[in-house]
Amino acid sequence: MALWPLGNDLVPHIPDSGNSIIASGGVESVARFGNNTFNGVSGQLWIPHFTATVSTAITKLAMYTGGTTPAGITLARMALFTVATDGSITKVAQTASDNTIGAATYTVYERVFSTIGGFPSSYALVPGIRYALGFLQVATTACQISGNYIISGELAPAPCRHITGQADIAASYAVANIPAHWFAMYQRGRP
Repeated sequence: MALWPLGNDLVPHIPDSGNSIIASGGVESVARFGNNTFNGVSGQLWIPHFTATVSTAITKLAMYTGGTTPAGITLARMALFTVATDGSITKVAQTASDNTIGAATYTVYERVFSTIGGFPSSYALVPGIRYALGFLQVATTACQISGNYIISGELAPAPCRHITGQADIAASYAVANIPAHWFAMYQRGRP
């Protein structure tokens, strides 16, 4: 069985059609086929994980919305994390908060890394290292997110984790505070 070469180590895939983001030096959290949507919750940080298979430097992150129109967005941003052997995560790059992220349905939102807070504008991924992406939206009504359902999010390594009640993306999260989730949000990183 072949494995998706860019993202979630557990998602089987058909042979690469040449349409994968790896052609442009990017990474994806889950495969883009079989897309599903999940209702977002204000203050819920989605944290899809992946293992880098190529050496590349990424400068921007993207996500794709579903069919629910959000309302009252006060914060929306994406982040890149490194994943420790125990599953805890540390933020290494992030986008600026942009209230237009997730504001429309069925739309790709891509944003560059922000250097505010001392973060880099580019981050080099190392093959074989586990990383996580993150998306947080604080709103009266959060947007619907796109991704794929996972048979069991608790099987190691966790394809996606999450945490609720967040006003912004913290510098780090202990694994005990970010339980595995059965829905893996689609996100991508590109040079």
